[in-house]
Amino acid sequence: MTEFFVRSYEPSDSAFAFFGAGHFLLVLLAAAGLALLLWMTRRLPREKMWTPVRVAAVLVPVLELSHSVWLYLTGVTEVVQLLPLHLCGVQSLFIPLAVFSGSMALRDFVYATSLLGGVFGILFPAGVADYYPLWSFQTIQTVLLHMLLIYVPLAMVTADLHRPDPHRFPRVLCVFLALVLLVGGVDRIFGENYMFLYAPPAGTPLVWVFHTFGRPVYLLITFLLLAGASFIIHLPFAAHRRAAVSVRHSE
Repeated sequence: MTEFFVRSYEPSDSAFAFFGAGHFLLVLLAAAGLALLLWMTRRLPREKMWTPVRVAAVLVPVLELSHSVWLYLTGVTEVVQLLPLHLCGVQSLFIPLAVFSGSMALRDFVYATSLLGGVFGILFPAGVADYYPLWSFQTIQTVLLHMLLIYVPLAMVTADLHRPDPHRFPRVLCVFLALVLLVGGVDRIFGENYMFLYAPPAGTPLVWVFHTFGRPVYLLITFLLLAGASFIIHLPFAAHRRAAVSVRHSE
């Protein structure tokens, strides 16, 4: 069991490889687990649909805190290095606020960023693939956390608990840019790389962009990709809204 919690500082032969059989197994298990959770949520009576979403909203910060505790117990003692300031980490703050406060702006932000962050974190588990075996705290915590980051926004949508609107997307960008400025300040003062503002996550195509064109172009392309993908997942709701308006006008 001790090996389960060991922290790896360099690639290991016992670790699962990027896009290897173990990685594909994790993706399949995560997809199957998410499909089951969403199916079960959808089948609940409407008055009970919020219950699993609220439970997930509590589990997200619990999982993020468990990771910080693990880091501390394995030698990371500087507080700034334990902060949840990556895009997926900050969801441990935004998801509970979005779910329990009822804020439309926060729910829009979670839908636009948590969903994509969860997918990206499972497909490109930087710092986990090539470093940890499948059966390890770091691997299991990473997969469970990112599954919940996908589950919460999708559950709110599939259960009709939240309806994103492309017309509200600009304020999502405003929240995101404000967060980037805050995290960028922490990175600059303390020499960190939260939200990968100073260097791209290892094992992703952005590494090539960074080394080929430099940091400014890397940041611009990353922002455009993230903003573009976030807007694209809003487009189905634009079509749904137009269809609803057309039906009302025809009545």
